[in-house]
Amino acid sequence: MKLGTSLLTLAAGLSSVLAGSVGEVHYPTLFRRNGTEDLQSFKGAVLLKNGEQTSCEVALMYSTFGFVSAACLDYTDASAKTINTTTNYEVAISSGLTSTYGRFRASKVTPNPGYDPVSYANNIALVEFESNGSEFVNYIASWRQDWVEFYYTRRSLSNAASSTWNSPATTMYNAQPDLNACAQANTLFMYNQKDLICNELSTPSIMNASCSIPYASIYGVNDPNAAVAALYSHSAVENDGSLCGNEKVYNYFIVMQNYVHWAMSIMGKKAPVFHTRIPEYTEVLDPGYSMVIPKSSVEGVAVYAGDLYHLDSNPAEAAEEDGGLSPGAIAGIILGLLALLALLGFFIYKKLRERYESNRVRRWWFFGRFEKEEKPEEVGPPMADPNDPQRPSTYPVQF
Repeated sequence: MKLGTSLLTLAAGLSSVLAGSVGEVHYPTLFRRNGTEDLQSFKGAVLLKNGEQTSCEVALMYSTFGFVSAACLDYTDASAKTINTTTNYEVAISSGLTSTYGRFRASKVTPNPGYDPVSYANNIALVEFESNGSEFVNYIASWRQDWVEFYYTRRSLSNAASSTWNSPATTMYNAQPDLNACAQANTLFMYNQKDLICNELSTPSIMNASCSIPYASIYGVNDPNAAVAALYSHSAVENDGSLCGNEKVYNYFIVMQNYVHWAMSIMGKKAPVFHTRIPEYTEVLDPGYSMVIPKSSVEGVAVYAGDLYHLDSNPAEAAEEDGGLSPGAIAGIILGLLALLALLGFFIYKKLRERYESNRVRRWWFFGRFEKEEKPEEVGPPMADPNDPQRPSTYPVQF
């Protein structure tokens, strides 16, 4: 069900401004609000690339750091996670429903070292950006067992150049998804259900109202507290379908709690996290945490990730998630190899033919132009006629 703006505070950013007079950082409790007047201090963000907005939200932590999907970044070598430094990244930050906090140049983007661009495992990156000198803190929900409700949001700019905002699309959805169906559509989810959230929710794209795309972020709520918990990772579409078609679509969101210590190792300071303080609370302390990367994929499923506003540059056929290929790609490679073999065979035949002709010429020179020339018969001196009266009686002796 869709929420009205009166409940938008439940998922609109949930950040708190640092109020310490001597630079001291405070982490006050984040309360769910019931009136839009409280949204003026709440912040959300989207990633811009070369001045254009993307569908990728940034989960803010500090006024200079935030999480973003690694698939939203541009690479010169995705497998090596080599960032394309020619892309200009910016972070546009909202304040409240449609107010603008600022637009800031990103100074550094760092994909998680475990990011797999084929399966979208560990699809998370840290973005560091400039600030206007004002500091704030956003909390990351760090314990899944806390969350009794989920709020979904998608933020967007009405004009990227002027940094003006649309009202965020929001919804509340607490129904248990069909985990078996989610796993059958995507092997990454099959092996990493504690790291991902699956659902079939969508909202119209600002680029094409007839195309519905997933929400961008999820907030975990433990009344009266809430904090951002997950970011959109990827979608699986049955029957190799289009994300904007009529096929069944499963959307997967990466839970950020297991990547907090990795972010801390880069930021050089503690990440702001929220959880209830009970003895059962545990956290992943290893900054090198990684999902299980599957070695197979689901045949007949198309996978999408990254910037959904520019689908032409971003759909990925559900190839083998260990770097293998889909049946269509394999068939194409086989046909290409057969064509290459045919070309190679023709080249070999041509060379053999040329060699054969060359050998014929050599035989012509060696063996008398294919047929041996016969020497003319030598004719000796005529025999003497015994009846010739002038025949000499003797002949000189020849030595």
